Amino acid sequence: MSWAARLQKPMRVAISRNMTSAAAHKIVANRIRRERDDLIQSGAAASQYVQRVDGKLGAPEEAAKFNGGSVTYLFNTLGAATVWALEELRKRSPVHSGAFRKSWAILVNGKGWTDAPGKIPMGAEVRIVNTMPYARKIEVGGQRISVPPGIVEGVRRPLMSRFKGIRAQRLFRPVDQGRDARGDPVPYILKGAGIASGISWDKKAKKWTQKHAAYVSRRADRQAGEQMLYPMLVLTER
Repeated sequence: MSWAARLQKPMRVAISRNMTSAAAHKIVANRIRRERDDLIQSGAAASQYVQRVDGKLGAPEEAAKFNGGSVTYLFNTLGAATVWALEELRKRSPVHSGAFRKSWAILVNGKGWTDAPGKIPMGAEVRIVNTMPYARKIEVGGQRISVPPGIVEGVRRPLMSRFKGIRAQRLFRPVDQGRDARGDPVPYILKGAGIASGISWDKKAKKWTQKHAAYVSRRADRQAGEQMLYPMLVLTER
């Protein structure tokens, strides 16, 4: 049973006729909170949430009406989705030196996030980006590596199936702060024009192929002196 189904199921609570209204409401409220806490402890729901009681934000569970009342919890799935995505991105990363795997960074509302990913506040925009200068090549398949390309895209699709309330996008954007795992500054400035390698990953054969001869790219964003556009997984709440 899903956490949503568990919270929505009818509750049967034994209440004595001799109880005061306040005491009865307290018993029901404690039962509701116990169900909520069990879900959080089991890992089925995030530890951050907001609650509405009969439509009132932040009201206590005791205030719910017995007839037609409701207690609604909105759990912070954004933090849980970030934790899952970061772990998956690292799992899929090549590990020749370990530098690429260590260079996944989290930006929250455009600023570096150093606290636990699960503590990311609700309503934020999360960007998970790899800060290595060859991250774009790995994502688009312009460099032969030990794993298939499209690491960000490979995580984006299952994430949206797993976390229905989260919108996930793969974007290529500049990053103007921080350092990569080798200590080099970010952003990386292209020293020469980008090369269209012609290398391609054959999904069916599960091997690298050469589609065409390498040539110098004429794209404006791939010329010497330009900032590299980093592939990133962008997460927002629906």
